[in-house]
Amino acid sequence: MGDKGRRKNALYRSKWMVPVVAVALAALSAGLAQVAQAHILAQPDKPITFLVEGDLPYGITQETVDAAARGRALSYEPFTVLVVERELTWDEYENGELPRGADVMVSVGIDPDDPDLVLPDVSRASVAKRLEGDDWNPNYSAAVDIREAFLNNLTQGQGPGAVVGAALTAASRAFDGGPRSPVLWVSLAALPLLVGLFMMVLWARYLARERNRRRTFSRARLELARVVLELDILEAHVDIAGAELDRGADARARNVAKDVNEKLRKDWAAIRKESLKLAHEEQVLTRELLDPWTRVHERGAPETPLDLAEFARRTAALRRRADALVAASSLRVGHAAGGTILGRIALTSTLAVDDVLARPELLSEKEIESLGRQRRDLLALVREADTTFGDDNGPEAVVRHIDLMTRWREAERRLSVTLARIENRLEKKIPRGTTSHIAAGALDRRLEDRARIATGGAAETLDELRSSLDLTPRKGLPPAHHAERILLIADALDAARSGTTHPRRSGSGIRVDKLAPDFTPLTIAGIPLVAALIAGFVATSAMERSDATYGRELTGDVPLASLEVVGDPTLLPTYNNPEDAEREDPNIETLSLDFVRDAMERTAQRSDDDALLPERIDLVVPLLPIDDYVTVRSNPEVEGGVKLDYFEVLEAYARIKTEVEAAVPGTLDPATGDVRAGHAILPFWIRDDGSYGVGLPLTGTLSTGTESRLGAYDFLATEPRFTNEPGEDWANPAGWVVASEMIKLGRQLEYNDLRVSSLSPATLFWVVALATWTGVQTLAMIVWSLAQLLLRGAGSRRTRAQLRELRAKLNALAMGLDLSRLDAVAVLGTADGHRGRAAEADQQLYETVLFTAWREVQALEALPRREQRGPEWRQRVERMSAVIDALAVREAGVAERALVLVRSYS
Repeated sequence: MGDKGRRKNALYRSKWMVPVVAVALAALSAGLAQVAQAHILAQPDKPITFLVEGDLPYGITQETVDAAARGRALSYEPFTVLVVERELTWDEYENGELPRGADVMVSVGIDPDDPDLVLPDVSRASVAKRLEGDDWNPNYSAAVDIREAFLNNLTQGQGPGAVVGAALTAASRAFDGGPRSPVLWVSLAALPLLVGLFMMVLWARYLARERNRRRTFSRARLELARVVLELDILEAHVDIAGAELDRGADARARNVAKDVNEKLRKDWAAIRKESLKLAHEEQVLTRELLDPWTRVHERGAPETPLDLAEFARRTAALRRRADALVAASSLRVGHAAGGTILGRIALTSTLAVDDVLARPELLSEKEIESLGRQRRDLLALVREADTTFGDDNGPEAVVRHIDLMTRWREAERRLSVTLARIENRLEKKIPRGTTSHIAAGALDRRLEDRARIATGGAAETLDELRSSLDLTPRKGLPPAHHAERILLIADALDAARSGTTHPRRSGSGIRVDKLAPDFTPLTIAGIPLVAALIAGFVATSAMERSDATYGRELTGDVPLASLEVVGDPTLLPTYNNPEDAEREDPNIETLSLDFVRDAMERTAQRSDDDALLPERIDLVVPLLPIDDYVTVRSNPEVEGGVKLDYFEVLEAYARIKTEVEAAVPGTLDPATGDVRAGHAILPFWIRDDGSYGVGLPLTGTLSTGTESRLGAYDFLATEPRFTNEPGEDWANPAGWVVASEMIKLGRQLEYNDLRVSSLSPATLFWVVALATWTGVQTLAMIVWSLAQLLLRGAGSRRTRAQLRELRAKLNALAMGLDLSRLDAVAVLGTADGHRGRAAEADQQLYETVLFTAWREVQALEALPRREQRGPEWRQRVERMSAVIDALAVREAGVAERALVLVRSYS
């Protein structure tokens, strides 16, 4: 295989590179989906190892910590926690250089002179690995959270569990195994698939565009090939015409023949030159569109390819020039009758003049008479050309033809002058603001439509034919231009009188040819872009809400599971206020499960900021004379308040838990001495003066995560609030106090185990936004393409129905052809001033266009069903519809004028 063949194969393979890449992206998406599933559904199953240095305070030993960690100290990544009592060295807490291969180091010691309850001592916790995050020092933030978790658990009565809570906090901060956001992973997994789908949609539309371009190029090449192949025949036409012209006998005939011959040869040379230029352009475009290795003749070849639409336009114009030259060469030497050829030129003007005459309110009597006479003069020349030439040929026929063309130009000039005067007069009547109705674009469309009607849809301009016959006005414009402008001015005047906006015409009404792809969804890419931005903001907002340490919506709906009261009921005092004693139930009776549940339910219903418990809690309420457990001191910062020593409270916890376990077995875990999960102890303090209050609940739920509220409020343990104090106007029943504390506990539990996302908000935003934009853009393009297919199908069905209607109209016109001849020639021809020749020419042109339309409709009906679709086919039907409608209007006008004339005789 040669080098050229290998390059062609490489080019062919590169054509299919897009689907190959799309399939690869789909496979990548499937792989990412597996990874995403693993991350989203992952559960912490790696054990956390604890190393405890000796027997530490609060019952923290190797055995109790291992017992507390059993079944719940799990992480996404395995790591080791070293537990000590001493302060950490600089290298340990600042540089993460931990001994014994530990990954996390926690000190359980507390400085008695400076308890770090408000501002955690970060020198007592450290993580070895360097963390990444938005904080200025992620390791510092992690150390703060770890130390806070330990103190929170210690404050709520945990010992070994406090170490486990600190370890779980370290797991969430430093060993979480990466982000598990479903939004992130679904977006990441879907993104390659969406990109691949987007590429396939673009590729499919690219192929459709290329098919359109190649189809257009193929038609243009065919037109050019026909002209190139016919160049020799065209030259033969010119040579034959020249030979006939050289036979002139007299001087005038020879001079005329010389001029005509020079004009024909000049036109042939221009066509040949243009065909050579377009041949070079064709080679360059072939290399650009079909085969990049196509050889191009360097000499005369353009450097850059011509625009395809321009190439198609120039080849169509070249074809028209060639056809016009053939017609002109035969006509000028008398080899062909000129009625049909000149009739096409005349028809563009006479049809427009007919429409102008149909608006008599705009014309004077003299103008109506002049236009009618000049119209008939032009048609009479058409009939003369059809009957005079064709029998003989030679120089004498050329002279007569030149005379006819001279009279033709004069007839057109007189008609143009009359129309120009009418146009100037009417234009002065147009009010300001309505000039848009006579824009150049509207005039060009009307002229093109007239040309299509005159040629039966074969051409949209007759400029080339006029030029070949030397009928292009040397000054001014052809009559059709002035007549069409008069009709546009009439529309503008009608709009001004009615006060409405005259509807603008939109061409054929059919979207045809698209040399560029239809990317309407891309042109309105603002919609997918807005959707992408909204999705990104929603995703980041949802992530921020899940990480929020305040303002969360409380969802707890679990009532208190059970309530046990431990201690002597007589210790609970009665109300000091007699009114409370009369109004409320006995205080001890309010410490019941039903009362507390009801109070919690009513509190939750009254406020949107309160809710029930988020998990099952079995509550034990020990009645405790406060002076028997701790030393009560006055709080100088709060009037009438008390203050307890934090370390005394911790010592009292051990005694309280022992007494509760003795009264309610199963409340504590015997292996650790901590409260079991799902249980809670609420110390109910009673003072000698009859006042009472509660301390901080001792729960079995560990305080973990960042900024957890569970156990965080040490002042609830060291600064309890009392009610029913002497002299107090109103006191809360004991049951209400317990219920209120349980509501607070529910809120603290919902703000527990909060995790700082390891995912950057910016990363989440852009991943979600990009995936959303790709998905919405792809969906929009697919929906748009499907809609276009459906619309094209509906349009094709409507066009086929329209074609059937056109056939019915043609049949009606053909059936009335004999009557049409009688009306146009026998009746109206008697009054045309040219012994019926103008009427005969008018009727002949009508029948010629009718026959041409008949053949075109027949050709459209004969096309296979698969070819009866697309914008080009619909455009052909629309053009035929305009032609047949014009024929029907003309026929109706002839019949009406004939009837009026006949009635005038009677």
